[in-house]
Amino acid sequence: MQIWRSPQQPKDGTDGRVGTMVHLVSIAPLALLLVMSSTPNARAADPETAGPQAGATATPVADTGGRVGSGQRVSIESTSLESLLLEKGVITQDDWIRLKAEEERRVFEQTAEMQMAGNPRWYERIRINGYTQFRYSAGPSDSKFSIPLGDSTATHHPREFYARRIRLVFQGQISERLAFFLQGAFEGDTSNQNMYNKEIIDAYADYYLTTDKMHRLRFGLHRAPNSFDTYRSSTNRQELDRHESVQSGAPGERDLGIAYYWTPKVAQERFAQLAAYHNGPGDYGVFGVMVYNGQGRNKAEAGGNKHVGVRLAYPFELPNGRLLETGVMAFRGVYSVSGVGSPTSTSSAAKCPYELNKDNGCDINDERLTAYIWTPPQPWGLLAEGTIGRNAKRNALTNTIGESALIGGYVQGYYTWAYSDVGMLTPYIRYGEYYGGIKSINGAPDGQSRTWNFGLVWEPDTHWRYVAELMLKDGLNETLVRNQAQNDFDGSLFRVQAQWFFN
Repeated sequence: MQIWRSPQQPKDGTDGRVGTMVHLVSIAPLALLLVMSSTPNARAADPETAGPQAGATATPVADTGGRVGSGQRVSIESTSLESLLLEKGVITQDDWIRLKAEEERRVFEQTAEMQMAGNPRWYERIRINGYTQFRYSAGPSDSKFSIPLGDSTATHHPREFYARRIRLVFQGQISERLAFFLQGAFEGDTSNQNMYNKEIIDAYADYYLTTDKMHRLRFGLHRAPNSFDTYRSSTNRQELDRHESVQSGAPGERDLGIAYYWTPKVAQERFAQLAAYHNGPGDYGVFGVMVYNGQGRNKAEAGGNKHVGVRLAYPFELPNGRLLETGVMAFRGVYSVSGVGSPTSTSSAAKCPYELNKDNGCDINDERLTAYIWTPPQPWGLLAEGTIGRNAKRNALTNTIGESALIGGYVQGYYTWAYSDVGMLTPYIRYGEYYGGIKSINGAPDGQSRTWNFGLVWEPDTHWRYVAELMLKDGLNETLVRNQAQNDFDGSLFRVQAQWFFN
């Protein structure tokens, strides 16, 4: 039996009925041939080209109108008519394959965006969705244990329940060429007296320069070209934290700027398939370039120097059906480290020795090159990223901030067991190291660390995800004390998370 992947399911509530009707009309002449050929002299089907039985099911691919990365599965049924035509010998297996490919192409093109853009009622051109992450931390064995760019509540306030993320998304297709995306957040942080940090996470619009959506401009607050891991949302990232080696390059993952993305048609389809069925980040272009402030999410530009980032990536489909995405990203700019004093300060934890120091900040060159390779769980998967560059780091011996080299990366292996039509179980193991500064923290502390993550992800259906993870880590605590070296630690942390999605 030939197995197929369907890139997209129609989102108009018809469950594919519209596409099926078009398909039936397209093969109506073949049905007439079938009637004419139903005689004793009709040619029997060649055993070597025997196709699927009536009602064979194509390999499902999630509806991207639902939760991206949810593992959601839908089916497109082969019509009994086309299978009957093949069995009677009226069409060859090549004809059957061509018909199925044409059907899949039509279904893929009937996207929710096209249907939304064509709706005369503005409120039906807007879609609302979101998710919530609810966690419990068993607490680290070392009081100095730190996740400086991740889950600070787990280490500062262990053994308590907390909401890690509460997100609400508004998105819509205003016209055939203009779409928007707006995401607000209540970030759980019990170190804040108000319990939650309230902020806008995404606020951008896409303008498609061509109707085939190969060329587009994106402007506003959106993800910067830093790494594969920072392109992935918590919606489709199963691990509880991004790795510090790449997270340190783009604090908050987003920034204010304008980007250009180019994505050919075949890459659009593969990015959509990876995002919907295999927890990929989605379409950020085969080629992309972005000019942005560079200070991080919801941070004002401090020095007036813009960052420039580029991306080059491609999603492949190997002859055996395995999907593989690989790419490289780079950026360069000037970052202004906050919370520093002048060279004569006697109270700050770090000083800026340069004349560039201004407004209680220290301007340091900020540049990176990051490469990645990812093959999703089919059923096993592998993700690896490595980064090198230079950025700000505090020197504990001189108590000053300067430009320093950085290097780091991680490798992760995982396996997905699909035990039912919608249920999945995924164990994963990740190991990573980082040696470099953390520019977004006051004083740019040294962030060197070595981390193991052992996790188990259970997705009983398309709207729930449970994660249990044990982290083993040793490194330096980011808390700075004037004229003192940073404290080192070696400890463990166990966390569990319940995540639910609404759409």
